[in-house]
Amino acid sequence: MKKQLLTVVLSGALAMGVISVKPVFAGVNQSVEGVQREAEFAGHGHMHKNPEKHLEFYRKQAEKLGIETEGKDARTLAEEVHLAYLKQEAKKLGVETKGKDFRSLVNEVRKIRLQNKAKELGISIEGKDLNELAYEVRETLIVNKAKELKIDTKGKDLEGLAKEVRLAILKKDAAELGINPDGKQEQELIKEVIGKKILQTAKKLGIETRNKSTHEIMEEVLTNHAEEAKKQKLFPFDGERGFYFGGHKGDFHNGKSIEHKKKE
Repeated sequence: MKKQLLTVVLSGALAMGVISVKPVFAGVNQSVEGVQREAEFAGHGHMHKNPEKHLEFYRKQAEKLGIETEGKDARTLAEEVHLAYLKQEAKKLGVETKGKDFRSLVNEVRKIRLQNKAKELGISIEGKDLNELAYEVRETLIVNKAKELKIDTKGKDLEGLAKEVRLAILKKDAAELGINPDGKQEQELIKEVIGKKILQTAKKLGIETRNKSTHEIMEEVLTNHAEEAKKQKLFPFDGERGFYFGGHKGDFHNGKSIEHKKKE
């Protein structure tokens, strides 16, 4: 059960993302590459390695987007759905889509999203490449969240601070859900918190949970009730999911403290 729960939450990130999950850049513990990926797809997620497991979901998304589904396998539908969402996002950002392939659009959308987020956070974009900008966006988000949680940032390296912020949010959620965190490893606590959040979402949406696995419940939420869950800001659309999941250290992380980096 616990193994299955973690699997569905991690693999389900695809399906969660295809419907716009807000806020973008939610995950304080993402790598630089993770921040870039968030900018790249603007909340619309990435194609899963096994789209066949989400065939019904992709069919419904394709139908909503006016994409013909007959005779197409899951991978083809997934590719077309993601391209359609990417084009929608590009148009919102004023990017011309005609005659451009997927990778060209991805690069343009990524650049504009990162620059917009940087400006929103008061970060100068002049003379910075995307990698550097992604690092600064990530760092600012982590530090801001730490301050919001009243966590001291002085002398702490970025990865350590990100972990501290993530654990603080996790424990806060656990307390609100009536889960005792004492003596539990982080992954165990994540599983319990996510399990309760899935059941809460199902209850609020009127989904029958009897004799259903967490995987089946999540699939039903994403396939048939995603818009309503998003509207009510229910898990996995509650804006905090990214804080639970870590990434590899970014290109610019080298163990230096935040203050040290800023002085360079």
